[in-house]
Amino acid sequence: MIKLLHGNDEFSSKETLNEIVGDRKDPDLDLNFIYSNKITGNEYKEYLYTISLFGGRRILVFYDLLSKILSTKNDQWKDFIDISINKPNVNEVIFFENKEINLKSKKVNKLSEIGEVFLFNIPTGRGSWEKIKSWIIKRQDFYDINITPSGINKLIDLIGSNYRYLDNELFKLSNYKPNNVIEEEDIEIMVSGIKESSIFELIDSLLAKKIIKASTLLEELINNGQTFFSIQQMLSRQIRLIIITQELQKNNSPSEIQTKIQIKSNYAFNKILTQAKQFSPEKMKEILKKLLELDLSIKSGQKKEKDVLQQLVYIL
Repeated sequence: MIKLLHGNDEFSSKETLNEIVGDRKDPDLDLNFIYSNKITGNEYKEYLYTISLFGGRRILVFYDLLSKILSTKNDQWKDFIDISINKPNVNEVIFFENKEINLKSKKVNKLSEIGEVFLFNIPTGRGSWEKIKSWIIKRQDFYDINITPSGINKLIDLIGSNYRYLDNELFKLSNYKPNNVIEEEDIEIMVSGIKESSIFELIDSLLAKKIIKASTLLEELINNGQTFFSIQQMLSRQIRLIIITQELQKNNSPSEIQTKIQIKSNYAFNKILTQAKQFSPEKMKEILKKLLELDLSIKSGQKKEKDVLQQLVYIL
């Protein structure tokens, strides 16, 4: 058996790997994890042609080996496919790659013929929202919970496409309201606090020109599965709320403003109120305009999302 798990969705890849491996405590299981930086072509052959001393199931998991083979210019891997095909049948081989592999390359193109291929990529671009939504609907059955459609949309809005983070929040929600329907307001209570905190900190850092801190916060959001468009949406929403609050402050009390802008969280409202007093409406409107311009430049193809994210803290 030969299997390839590849793509940038590490969470789904590892789940599938665990399903394939099964019970790791099985005394008849000979499980080996081999990293690409510690193996040569000859060593690869030795691994594949060695039979388990336990006489049971032998699994060899090679991490990022195909990436190494594709980037290597010498010929030590010229027999890679032949070695893989002719290995003893009792040995199971799993290639685990942290990015999508080009299976059209001559070095590895026969893998799809001799093995089973699983591609797991985090959804991006058009249609990604529906893919993430379908994943959550399927995953909620695993935790035996029932989230309303608006609750699912709020979950995606707050977290994005990081399946590991989404799964962690679904687990917490299953303990928060077992055997009950989970509404949008439940998502707000359980999930939004951390996200709001990150966005408020990012706004503070951007306006104070604290580039290092802003870059760190932005990187954390990206690592949690946020795209430019989700970050842009969150930043724009908070900045609009700050601008509206600045206008309402002229003739309304804080409690009246909180009711009018419909912010239930006292923490979030107090932060908006502080930033409304601290920064000028002109500066807020300037950032909002830049975010809109960046959004349009990416959607029109003038700029790449990756490049904009890398420069975002400097552009704003």
